[in-house]
Amino acid sequence: MKHLMDDDLNRRLVAELLEDGRVTHAELAERMGVSRPTIIDRVKRLEAEGILEGYAAKVSPASVLKPVIAYVAVRYKAENDEALEQAFWRGLEKEPDVLEAHSVAGEDCLLLKIVAETPQGLQERLRRIRMLGPHVTTRTTVVLQTHFQKAGPSPFPLEPRPAIPLKNVPMKKVARG
Repeated sequence: MKHLMDDDLNRRLVAELLEDGRVTHAELAERMGVSRPTIIDRVKRLEAEGILEGYAAKVSPASVLKPVIAYVAVRYKAENDEALEQAFWRGLEKEPDVLEAHSVAGEDCLLLKIVAETPQGLQERLRRIRMLGPHVTTRTTVVLQTHFQKAGPSPFPLEPRPAIPLKNVPMKKVARG
């Protein structure tokens, strides 16, 4: 069975919605050269299949007075206690400034994205996270500058790019003895 994202029109539609999630069906139809009912049907199918997960406003952390952004690697031991682990997850989800939580492979268990008003506010959020369980440790990386963010992954396959040769890079001569 063909996947919805194997269709070029669906890929173009997702790309347009990534650029502007508030664009009207009529405008999408005009841009893509198809009828408005076609766009409505495609959007409904993309939503039903979970490809389009929703529409939301993007809020700049600095605009709500929380300019400190940090990624926090978390380690915890629930010691095979399902209730303890569920309580940890519920507590973490209730923290309003934890924007993302991802289970990860490697030495850490989770990677969180959190925001705060000040470095002291960040410290308080880290303290609260560590208090969610008996064996919780954190390692924090503070964002100095965000260069770009994307609303989601490109719906198009990755196109191969030729290697870019380095120009004007002097080569070191190796002495042979």
